[in-house]
Amino acid sequence: MNKPVIVLFALLIVSIATLAQAQLSNTDLLQRLDEARFSDSSVTSIHVRITSETPDETRVAEVAIYFAEIDGASYTRIEFLAPEELLGQIYLSTPDATYFYSPDLDFPIKTSATAELFGDAAVAQTSGIRFAEDYTISERRTAVAEDGAEVWEIELVAVDETIAFQYVTLIVDPIELRAVSATLYGLSRFPFYEVYYDDYETRGENDVYAATQRIVNLFLVGRQTISETLAIGTEELPQSWFDPNSLGTSESTK
Repeated sequence: MNKPVIVLFALLIVSIATLAQAQLSNTDLLQRLDEARFSDSSVTSIHVRITSETPDETRVAEVAIYFAEIDGASYTRIEFLAPEELLGQIYLSTPDATYFYSPDLDFPIKTSATAELFGDAAVAQTSGIRFAEDYTISERRTAVAEDGAEVWEIELVAVDETIAFQYVTLIVDPIELRAVSATLYGLSRFPFYEVYYDDYETRGENDVYAATQRIVNLFLVGRQTISETLAIGTEELPQSWFDPNSLGTSESTK
């Protein structure tokens, strides 16, 4: 088979694959994008290193992120492992609210999912933005990336006002069905962050997940925060860890 025929055959395969993906419903598409970014349901925890870079300094933290699904709803608990001055701080995201707890508090306080966790990594970004749960698609279009590759641009709108970022513009690889980047907007449609999913890895045979996430601050020039997955856990977790009423009462006996 000569080279032009091989190239034409390869382009034909790509075109057929792209057409098949384009026929996905909005709901199925968002679900597929979530499945590519998150490990499967057997994963209950991840160990993450967060590096915050600014023009003045570089700081590093490590957190443990615990996941649970209770009565069909997603819960996430983030605990600092380093640096020492942040040990004991906990952020708990529930379907109703986000809570913050530290050892100097008698009880947790409500906060926002947009609250800064470390550097420019907000609680929502670190917990993981669930496209299928939190957004609907308002527009899908095809575009060409800087490298000449065809991509999809997908506009998302939050399902209610409690969602941390009300609008999102996704850039999607239509062949792999993976998010390449996401621009996060507030209620006024002002762009706050550009999130790049720089590295996808595979656990086992086919459990794909986004291993490296890079957050670029669009308001403060020269700031970015990189989150890297260091380890993955599948241990069973007590439901009490995801109950805000347990914060401050059971931490010493955990």
